[in-house]
Amino acid sequence: MRILAGEVLYRDFFGILPPGGYLIAAAWMKLFGPDFAGVRVLAVGVIVGIAALVYATARLSSGSRPLAALVAVAWAMLSPGTWTVINHHWFTTAASMASAVGLLMAVDGGPRRAAFAAGVFAGVAVMVTSTRGALMCVAVIVVLLSLDVGRAGLVSAAAGMVLIPAAMVVHVYAEGALGAAFDDVILYPAFQYAGIQSVPFGMGASVYDLNVVAFFPIALMLAGAVLALRRGALWRDPRFRVSLALAMVGLLGSYPRPDRVHISFTVALACPLFVLAMAQARGLARIAGGALVAGLCIVGVIGAMATAVIVGRLPVVVTARGPIRPSPNLVAPEFATLVGEIDKVPASNALFFYPYGPLLPYLTGRRHAAAVDVMIPGYTIAEHFRKTCVQVASDAQWVVIDRLLSDPIVLRKMYPALRDPDPPEKREFEAVLRAGFDDVVYTSGRYELRRRSREGPEVPCERIWAPAGSGCSGADRRGRTVGFSSRCGISDIGE
Repeated sequence: MRILAGEVLYRDFFGILPPGGYLIAAAWMKLFGPDFAGVRVLAVGVIVGIAALVYATARLSSGSRPLAALVAVAWAMLSPGTWTVINHHWFTTAASMASAVGLLMAVDGGPRRAAFAAGVFAGVAVMVTSTRGALMCVAVIVVLLSLDVGRAGLVSAAAGMVLIPAAMVVHVYAEGALGAAFDDVILYPAFQYAGIQSVPFGMGASVYDLNVVAFFPIALMLAGAVLALRRGALWRDPRFRVSLALAMVGLLGSYPRPDRVHISFTVALACPLFVLAMAQARGLARIAGGALVAGLCIVGVIGAMATAVIVGRLPVVVTARGPIRPSPNLVAPEFATLVGEIDKVPASNALFFYPYGPLLPYLTGRRHAAAVDVMIPGYTIAEHFRKTCVQVASDAQWVVIDRLLSDPIVLRKMYPALRDPDPPEKREFEAVLRAGFDDVVYTSGRYELRRRSREGPEVPCERIWAPAGSGCSGADRRGRTVGFSSRCGISDIGE
């Protein structure tokens, strides 16, 4: 929405991901509109596309159409669920699976353009989620090096890999945001993202989710068992190596936060290996495997129907984008009242949503008055807290505070590796928000809507500081951080 409004990614607002996912969503919304009618088609279409690619890769790896169809249906029923949303992880999975189709066709003696297609889609994945895309590129190169595809095949794949990233770099450069993009996409996540994301494998999984969480270990153990029974003969099959590499990309790609949700985003990449191993089984083992997959399909269908019934009974809240049914962790009457109060705010007034509500500006149709829209301690550096304070002080007339997601106890549960869920910069930031926006228009158990008082004091952003010796960087004319390598105290920053 900010891109469609004329803002430039990285230059005007912060983005930790490569530009691919943002531009895909923005282009779709430009063509079909920004409301639910259009974006739901995109969300569902991506899931349908991944299911089709699961079938295609599973059939190419195993040669079994029935098993490929069963695992595609099981994946569609069990993995997405209520996470059928527009998300960079789904875009990356779709691109990775499309790359796998090209790779499997190339190893089966397909034309040179199959290796080129494998490289192109791996490059697309890099431009959506850099870590998983990079893993997919490595997998393509390693597999092709292990096969007799010749120099031409490797060159074709490599040329495909650089095509989309080169185009994206040119685009970002033309927008005047290349330096900011390097800071946001390369340096910032390298230092700020992984440190707070570590969780146990499968965290958050219910009994129903165990089939998704356990799929990677099951697929790898089944492949290992078949490989041992065949006395290594299976390793000489290039389709096995492709499938194994794809499963490893999916498993490693769920890190550094391999919880239930992130595993469900990547588990499709293990399907070709699972089906290939099942196809290699004989007698009762193959029958048992087929029955297991069929059972998972039935469980998935029942679960999807139950979810639909539960969601259908939730209260409806009308928003600027259309009616929604808030999930049970949102109290619908409170949320409806908040949305209603925001509707009364003059359209020209900017709002600031704190600390973690990037969907709220979209749902309410309002402008978010800051360059960042996620402010989590350990992820958000002290300088960003202060710079956001400066932006909010100069531009916002209202703030929406989510009490739940700013609660240190809740943050500790969400991010167990977080060292300090309530650091000084967070406390000072919240204090100055409440001091500068002291007219409480609406409050509930979770949300506060505050207005800047005409007689209220200036927002004292100079109180927000970073530890001494942490380094410093400058800021551009919009008050946006330039150069991640610095994390400065207030005395070092010029306005």
